[in-house]
Amino acid sequence: MTIFAVAMQKGGVGKTTTTLSLGVELARMGRRALLVDIDPQGNLTQALGCDPTQITNSVYEVLLNPTHGPGFATLATSYGVDLVPATLTLAGAELTLAGRFGRELLLRTALQEVRRDYDDILIDSPPSLGVFTINALTAADVALVPLQAHIFALKAMPQLEETIGIVRQLNPSLHIGGIIITMSDRRTSVNQVVEEEARQQYGDLVFKTVIPFNVKLVEAPAFGAPIVSYAPDSSGAKAYRDLAQEVAARYE
Repeated sequence: MTIFAVAMQKGGVGKTTTTLSLGVELARMGRRALLVDIDPQGNLTQALGCDPTQITNSVYEVLLNPTHGPGFATLATSYGVDLVPATLTLAGAELTLAGRFGRELLLRTALQEVRRDYDDILIDSPPSLGVFTINALTAADVALVPLQAHIFALKAMPQLEETIGIVRQLNPSLHIGGIIITMSDRRTSVNQVVEEEARQQYGDLVFKTVIPFNVKLVEAPAFGAPIVSYAPDSSGAKAYRDLAQEVAARYE
């Protein structure tokens, strides 16, 4: 099995949408998938139709009790994936965890308990470099990078690579395993240039599938549903189906 951290040190690049849509599509292929929301905003949790105010145990409690594993906080969803949710308690957790010994390894310790239970674990991390992002990267085998087809997103890549280099001191096997071009409008010359430059710089790391800018992908989280349920015939849904096939083939 593979643990993926979906990470990019820039917001608004489609990170949560990718974690959600890819995870659900992998589950639809018959794979056992667990999604972990370690972003204090809790967007992944809400995008799966969960009300954070009604959740008793979340990823915060998992970080506080890592040797118990995440099972006590894991929810089964109606979309075929399991979820370790995030709630508002996570927002103040950095201060709580600041003085804790081994705080960077808490999620890694917890997920070791369920590695054999899943084919894929996808972690949605915050865009900022902090204890939660480091926990996600330290727990992961592979970093998947959503790269918005915009020049500023491409310029943020060296910062992420530097972060991964630092985290390798704790997790030597961590590497960028795939770059996903997101929110692309190939009718514009800027998007085409960014995609071409990304492929020149990173070669086969860039997946062939490109996620288009699609209004349905923007709408789906507001309705608490993944794109495959909200608009299964949309270009966004088709793209994530294709991406899931690529990811499964690469990490079979």
